[in-house]
This record gives sequence, structure tokens and C-alpha cells, in this order.
Amino acid sequence: MINLAGNKDADAYIQSELHIAGIDQVKCEASRKEVAYSITGLLGDWTFERAWYYWKASAPDGKGLPLEIATQLHELEYPIVGHKQPKTYGEIIRVAGDCSCPHPEKWAFPTKKVFNKESKRIGIDWKQTCYRDLAELCNNGSIIGERFVNSYHIDDQIGLNEFAKVIRSL
Repeated sequence: MINLAGNKDADAYIQSELHIAGIDQVKCEASRKEVAYSITGLLGDWTFERAWYYWKASAPDGKGLPLEIATQLHELEYPIVGHKQPKTYGEIIRVAGDCSCPHPEKWAFPTKKVFNKESKRIGIDWKQTCYRDLAELCNNGSIIGERFVNSYHIDDQIGLNEFAKVIRSL
């Protein structure tokens, strides 16, 4: 994807990328962000907002990708082979936008309702705990509940297409 920061024709690129991925286009108020756009994307519970050279995809609490599905997507082999190509989709569909491309277990969390209940049970204030520590509490079984990833940055059209395909399959 090209860098759309400062590009006066951003909406044309946005329309094309969303169309190719089969994501609904939504007219919005003109943004005053790095990318000046007046179109965003919507697919199921997910919203898509174009940034410099990637898409930001987000879903509300409890509506993201379940950890099992997020893991399958993260580990899925990228279809283009080459020296500079990613090995897996996890390298271009980045959990929480993290450039280190962490495994979804590092950023998959239960709903806020589950966190409130589980925090009382184990005696912590989850709102005062960093994400890394919360993920560890989830991974070691201290906090129990279905986990979701509700934020991604997507770096190329192939990734955007695959991400949309996964959302449609849910």
C-alpha cells in the first residue's frame, strides 16, 4: 500500500482498496488526520480507517477475533514467496499495530465485564495493570474468560483481503 499521508486523492485509493477487499464503504466527515479521508470501511462489527501506509481495523469490546481464530490467522502462511516477503500473515496483519508482530496471546483479552469479575476474584485492579501483565495473567490461567483481539494494523492489500475473508467467515 502506498503512503497516503498528504495525498489529495486519498479517497480514490481508499475506495479501491476497500472494494477489492469486499469491505463496505462509509462516507464520513472529512478527517484532519495524517491521511485526509472522507471514507472509512465497515465489515460486521469492524471499522477500518486508513493511515499512512496501512489500515487500522478495530472492533468493540468482545466483538474482535476470538483468540483461536486470531492465532490461526497470525500463523497462516503468506501466499507470496520471495526474499523480502513475509513468512506469515502475522507479519502484515499486526496485532494491536505492534511493529514487533507479537503472537495474539500477547494482546488477546476477555471483555471488560469478565475483567471486572475476575479482577475481584483474584484481588487486582485490572485498570491499573499494564497490558503485558494482564496478558500474562490470562496466559497463566489466573484470569479466565474467552479472549479477543480487537485491534490490528494491516500493511498490504493481500492482508486486508484475508482479514476481511476471516471476518466474513465468523
